[in-house]
Amino acid sequence: MIRTGAAIAGALALASAAAAQPSMPVARATDADRLLVGLADEAAGEAIVTLRHDEASNAPTCKAGSVRGGQATADASCTLALKKLGWATAGVDRNGKRQALPRLRIAWTKPDKAGADSDATDEDGLTPISPERWILPADYPSTRGQGASEFILDVAPSGRPTACHITKSAGSDILDRKTCEVLMRSGLFLPALDAQGKPRPAQFRSRLSWAIE
Repeated sequence: MIRTGAAIAGALALASAAAAQPSMPVARATDADRLLVGLADEAAGEAIVTLRHDEASNAPTCKAGSVRGGQATADASCTLALKKLGWATAGVDRNGKRQALPRLRIAWTKPDKAGADSDATDEDGLTPISPERWILPADYPSTRGQGASEFILDVAPSGRPTACHITKSAGSDILDRKTCEVLMRSGLFLPALDAQGKPRPAQFRSRLSWAIE
C-alpha cells in the first residue's frame, strides 16, 4: 500500500478542494485526454465518477453516473479517472485508514476547431479542475487596470502548483502578483502521466486576462 507521497497528497488535494467548494469539482478534459482514452472528437458530454479500491482484487474500480453523452462518455470518464487517479485509491493515512476520494465530474467539450485561444494554453498532460472557480470576485484588485499576465505553473505529481512564473507581464506588477497569488492558492489538476502511467511533474502554460474598471 502507498502510505506517503503523491498518492496521499493527490487525494488530500482533491478532498480539500471538494470541501472548499459548494458544488462538485469538475475536471475539464483536454484534447490530450481524448487521445489518452480514445474518445472521438465529435463526442461531448459529462459523467460523475466515483473511484473505490477493491480489497479483493487489490485494484481501483470506477462507477460512472449522471451521464450525458452516452456510454462512450461514461467509459471515457472512468478510463481517464482510473489512469490519472486510480493510484490514489490505494493510499492510506498515517492511521492506516483508507484514503477516500470525492466524486468528480468529468466534462468533455468538442475541440475548438477555430483554435481562438488554443495557442495561449499548453496543459503538458495536465487536466484542470474547476478552473472557472480559481478566481473569486474578492481577488480583483481595487486599483483600475487591464491586461493579460502570461504564466507558467510548475505542478507536482499531486496536481498542486509548486511555483508560478510570469513570462509576459500584464503591464502591472499588481496584476502579475495577483495572478500568481490566486493560481498558487486555487490551481488544481489531475496529474500528467509519464510513460509508465505514473503521475509526473508538469508545467501548465496559459494567460490570465484582467479587466478592472
